Amino acid sequence: MELITSVNNQRVKEVANLKQKKFRAESGTFFAEGLRAVNEALQYADVTDLFFVKTEEGKMGEVIKHAEEKGVRLYQVDDKVMAKLSDTKTPQGVLAVIRMPATRLQQLQPAFVAKKRRVGNGNDTATALPDVDNNAPVVILDRIQDPGNLGTVIRTADAAGAMGIILLEGCVDAFSPKVVRASMGSLFHLPVVQEVSAEEALTWCYGHGYEPAATAMTGASNLYKTDLSRKMAFILGNEANGVSEELQAAAETRLFIPMAGLAESMNVAMAAGIILFEGLRQRKFYRELYKII
Repeated sequence: MELITSVNNQRVKEVANLKQKKFRAESGTFFAEGLRAVNEALQYADVTDLFFVKTEEGKMGEVIKHAEEKGVRLYQVDDKVMAKLSDTKTPQGVLAVIRMPATRLQQLQPAFVAKKRRVGNGNDTATALPDVDNNAPVVILDRIQDPGNLGTVIRTADAAGAMGIILLEGCVDAFSPKVVRASMGSLFHLPVVQEVSAEEALTWCYGHGYEPAATAMTGASNLYKTDLSRKMAFILGNEANGVSEELQAAAETRLFIPMAGLAESMNVAMAAGIILFEGLRQRKFYRELYKII
């Protein structure tokens, strides 16, 4: 364990720079803050460094022990160093540096996701989470800009049992501190593939038997009258403009969420939740109806 009390320490500067996409890309690392996120990262991701404030050490005994067992480099820092590292106004006293997973679009399939869900980094025997549903949906996001929205979509997709997230070119970086924070640890539970072209995403869908279904305001089917129990790739779009016209035209299905009030649209993360959980309800009903386990 190393004690650091200077904000000018070289390692501190390097980690603080990870707030910027350029340095995350160069180093292949990002960071997560807070006890819950760090716990999830230690269990499901590849953590390289752990920084913690001495005054918080009592709360973090298990986390520190777990990190030591995994060979993570430990740094005890003071409040001013943690403030330098943190992306929040009120740091939570613990921060982990994590290697970015090199997930490729071709890896996005149930067997890969099931392996990712196993306990511990590289452990292929003990399973912590249920097996992935073979009809689990994929979420494709088109030019999502708000980090909070992306993090919430990732968290919602995780909760609804999605197989993964595909981020098309022009989306916010999934490993930015705000996205990591908003995902509440779910970023470590399912694969996220970034910088994918629309053509590549659609080719993947058709090659793996997934039906691309884009949200749209016109020429769309009612979500609740559409069969979503099949392999679906739900396409949701930019906060201001929605899914691009090109993607809507290329999608096999268009969906709309019926609304009773006067609002013209809803938040993209809220829309994702409604669609994903309607899909989950239909898949669960289908399995129960036909006694499929």
